[in-house]
Amino acid sequence: MGLFNRNENSNNNYTDLSGMNYSNGYQQNGYGQQQYGYGQQAAYQQPMQNYGRGNTLSLSEYMSKVFMQMFIGLAITFGIGLVSMLNPEMVINLLGEHIEVFMVLCLIEVIMVFVLGLFIKKMPSPVATVVFYAYSVINGITIAPVLILFDIGTVFWAFAVTAGIFGAMAFVGKIAKIDLSKWGAILLFGLIGLIIYSVIAMIFRIPMSDLIISIIGIILFMGFTIYDTAKIKAFYNSAYDEESQKKTIIISALQLYLDFINLFLYILRLFARNRN
Repeated sequence: MGLFNRNENSNNNYTDLSGMNYSNGYQQNGYGQQQYGYGQQAAYQQPMQNYGRGNTLSLSEYMSKVFMQMFIGLAITFGIGLVSMLNPEMVINLLGEHIEVFMVLCLIEVIMVFVLGLFIKKMPSPVATVVFYAYSVINGITIAPVLILFDIGTVFWAFAVTAGIFGAMAFVGKIAKIDLSKWGAILLFGLIGLIIYSVIAMIFRIPMSDLIISIIGIILFMGFTIYDTAKIKAFYNSAYDEESQKKTIIISALQLYLDFINLFLYILRLFARNRN
C-alpha cells in the first residue's frame, strides 16, 4: 500500500547513470567539480548552454520536471482512490471475492519499486516513465481499502495537511546548504526501527503505540522529504546526456512520491485516532 516501499542505499553511495560512483550526492571534487588530469573544471565554468554534467536544463527547470512527474503520479493514485471512495462496494467485492488479486497487486508494486531503483540505468526513459505511472495506478488500487474507511472530508483534510508539510520540507531540502548525505542511513535505520516497534506493539498491544507510531512516522518522512529533495541536486549533476537526465527525473519523482504517500498515510492514521 505504498507504506515503506523505499529502495534506499544505506551506505549513501550514489551511482550515476554512466556507472560512476560518488561517495555522496554533494561531494564530487567540491560542488559539481570534475577532475581532468592535474586541473579542475568547475561546472559553472562550462559554456552557458550547459548546466552541470551534460544538462541542458538549469537546476530549477530540472527540479520543476521532477515535481511535475511526482504530481502526475499522485494525481493518478488519488484519482483512483477517490473513485474507490465513491464506490466502496467495488473495493469490498475485490477484497471479499478476489483477495488473491489484491495480494498479487501488493507484491507487484513492491517489485516495481525495486526494478526502477536497481535497473533504471538499463531501461529506456519512456519505459521507466510507464513503469512509474503503472506503479501509481496499482498503488491507487492497494490503498483504496484504507481510504474507504474514512469519509471524504477526513481524507481531504489529511491530504491538505500532508501537502502543506511536504511543501515546507521540500523547500527546506531545496535551499539546504549543508551536506545531508549522512541523513540517508539515519533515516533508514529509523524506519527499520519503526517497523520492528510496530510489529512488537501489535503483538503485545502496547498502550499509546498507535499515537507513537504515527508521530514517529510523520517525523521520519518529513526527514526523507528533505533528504530526497536535496538529493535531486546529486542526480542533476550525475546526468551526462538528455536520456540519463530523463531517467534521473523519474527516479527522483518516485522517491518524492513515496515520501508523500507514506507521510499522508501516517497523517491519516493520526486523524483516525483523534476521530476515534
